[in-house]
Amino acid sequence: MKFFLVLALVLAVGIIVFTAQNQTDITLNFMSWELSYSVPVMLALPFFVGAIAGMALIVPLWMKRGKTAKVQKKRIHELETELASLSEHTHAEESEVEQIEQSSVTEEEVR
Repeated sequence: MKFFLVLALVLAVGIIVFTAQNQTDITLNFMSWELSYSVPVMLALPFFVGAIAGMALIVPLWMKRGKTAKVQKKRIHELETELASLSEHTHAEESEVEQIEQSSVTEEEVR
């Protein structure tokens, strides 16, 4: 945790120094468009466009995984309920078998 905090601090200081030292405007020409901003803005623009595009691609996957996890949790709950029911049923049958075995043993002793 401390490492990442120090890393973030170093990165932030580096960005501040870079921004302070590069206040020159640059012009970007694309077809008929012309953009003129400082160097840090022109470098940050594609970064943020890429981050937004990446999130647009990942968010649907997160939503799909969340839905799948919800369905799986529901199925797990159903299976656990079924297992508990079967366990109770098995326990009841085992008790019944023990009673039958004990009654047969006592009948044989009577003979």
